[in-house]
Amino acid sequence: MNTDLENYAHYKGIISRNSLFRDVKAEAVRQLMDCASIQIWPKKTCIPDPSHTLYTFYILLSGKIKGFVFDDLSGRNITLFLLSKDDVFDVFTLEHGRIHNIRYETLSQSVVLSIPLHKLKEWIQANPVVTTALLKYTTEKMCALENYISELVMDDTSARFARFLHNHMDAHSQRVPILNDLNYDDLGALIGTTRTIIGRHFLQWREEGILTHSKFETVIKSPEALRDKFLNKELNS
Repeated sequence: MNTDLENYAHYKGIISRNSLFRDVKAEAVRQLMDCASIQIWPKKTCIPDPSHTLYTFYILLSGKIKGFVFDDLSGRNITLFLLSKDDVFDVFTLEHGRIHNIRYETLSQSVVLSIPLHKLKEWIQANPVVTTALLKYTTEKMCALENYISELVMDDTSARFARFLHNHMDAHSQRVPILNDLNYDDLGALIGTTRTIIGRHFLQWREEGILTHSKFETVIKSPEALRDKFLNKELNS
């Protein structure tokens, strides 16, 4: 592995605590690390070619990465999900051996563990306990995507944005850490709207005392009032 002993121990600890590998023996984790390499991707690094994941599997150790679909003819794109620490990609390609038409872009500097796909497949055969964890991980991501699509179709922008903030709010601090490093364009693409609308909602909810918002931090001052923004829409629909 292309790192010093101190960083090796740090990254090995992250992998060992990842729910995908929590039931894997320490020696097996070491073997996985030995066939992997650390890559540091600056903010705005883009993987525009979906075929890239035919050969390499990634585990996100830190940072944020968006997965999106891009139409080459129209130039339009839609962000489908955000990946953060402990997420992996691409499970579809790992399981099916086919191109998954998803592109990736870092929203902040990101550190990934890069593993040759054929090496990972050999490792999984020797450590089949990971298969169950991968199935659970995949079904959870599928449910999250189903919820996102249904909200995109059924909710208006205000309700979608309020639900997004509420779902990603830290219950203890009432901060929304996922917003760190996200600009209004990135956030708008994730919600399915424009940067102007995002800014308008932040301004309105700040004036209503629902939240405080700055470049570095968003704090939900009244979770109940924020929740009403999408619950009332459900009750009236």
